[in-house]
Amino acid sequence: MIKIKIKDKDEFTENFYNKIRDYINQTNTKYSLENINCDLLILFDMDFEQIVKAEPHELRKLIEISPDEFSQEIVMLKDLYEVFRNKWSVEFLQALSLDVCPYCNREYIFKFEDTKKNEARIIASLDHYYDKDSYPFLSISLFNLIPACHNCNSKFKHTKDFYQDKHLHPYEDDFNTRAKFEYTINDNNSQYSFFSKERIALGLRPLNQDDISTQKTIDTFRLEDLYQNHKDIVLELIQKREIYPDSYIDELVQKYEGTLFNNREDILRLITCGYVNDADIHKRPLSKLIKDISEELELI
Repeated sequence: MIKIKIKDKDEFTENFYNKIRDYINQTNTKYSLENINCDLLILFDMDFEQIVKAEPHELRKLIEISPDEFSQEIVMLKDLYEVFRNKWSVEFLQALSLDVCPYCNREYIFKFEDTKKNEARIIASLDHYYDKDSYPFLSISLFNLIPACHNCNSKFKHTKDFYQDKHLHPYEDDFNTRAKFEYTINDNNSQYSFFSKERIALGLRPLNQDDISTQKTIDTFRLEDLYQNHKDIVLELIQKREIYPDSYIDELVQKYEGTLFNNREDILRLITCGYVNDADIHKRPLSKLIKDISEELELI
């Protein structure tokens, strides 16, 4: 649901490749960079460094020409991924500046300090967008690793083949601009009071009806189903719109800008309890839902 944006891709990829390379080159590991490069060059005419740094469109080209079976050196890259996860997953997540699962925008995936083990850890999985069992040569490719919440990775995606069944890719596709939450209120349901979440029908639709990849992403991660549990947020936004007409928001801006708030956006974040700028929805769960409904209500 969130496009992952990296400030400096070259610095990002160089940093993590160097860590992996230096680990391999230690005398006490089971890996040989020379052997890995040899096998990869034979198959793909690309060495280990190039494959680690390869962007999503390049990964797909590698899959197109990949064989059905792989050498032991390439299969062992799955083990090397375990090293990466244990050693550098915290730094990897921090480098991406992600606080919320990019697939669902519902769960935090931040770093925390494990005081029992005296180490930093992350509340997240590293999902292989193209699964490592089918494509072991991509086990350690940086743009194949998606920090995700446990539900999205383990309960919904599993090992579904996103190459054969194309979905949106968080490193190259912007779900936020391709799908939108929308709501309606059922005025005929007299069983519930007017301001009741049971009257709300909440939908999530691709902006383009022919956008199959976006619809598949919604379906695989059960986004429309899961967000039915957040109708209370929609109800609160409807209520807040009644409480905060434009004239009152303007009054708050005039009175508090530069003291309690830096700008109008800060005030709107306080009112909506979510980030209202497209560039910031990765910072807090449910911000995509809050932003879309707030726009529909002309609250932002």
